[in-house]
Amino acid sequence: MYRRVVALLALVAVLMAVAVAANAEETDGEGSAEGRGWVWAKGTGVAILDGRGKVQMAIDGDVVIYDYAGDAVVKIGAVPEDEPDGAAAQLEDVDPTTTYTFDNFRGRLYVIGSDFRIEAEGRMKFRGHGQGVVEVEGEGWWRTLHGRGTWNGAVLSIGGEDVG
Repeated sequence: MYRRVVALLALVAVLMAVAVAANAEETDGEGSAEGRGWVWAKGTGVAILDGRGKVQMAIDGDVVIYDYAGDAVVKIGAVPEDEPDGAAAQLEDVDPTTTYTFDNFRGRLYVIGSDFRIEAEGRMKFRGHGQGVVEVEGEGWWRTLHGRGTWNGAVLSIGGEDVG
């Protein structure tokens, strides 16, 4: 009986070590991770979101949105200079085009579409749902349903065929 308990504890220790190693690899900022269609992130630096789905972002910086499919809906809400947190920025539709450029933008934006790319630089927080790739470089954190880590050049593959 004693040998069985020791063998079971040894097996549990090995499995825990493997799980810790896998988690450390997944959260390494310079590696890559996979998510189930969801991503949350906050930080300062550069973020590139390339794919389909929807993204909500609050940013103080520069943003360029490329609508490759021509079906994206883009809404923005600029924040008055005297408002510190930006919560009152009302979202308004932006006239459809293939490239949206917002320089020195402070506010919120919402993008939904079937094939778009968002390039953002500055201080930001965002959440997205869909399918594609998210790259983050700078200082900050990211989280998916199955992992978390720091920006530091992380490349996140988000979603799968079942994501709409």
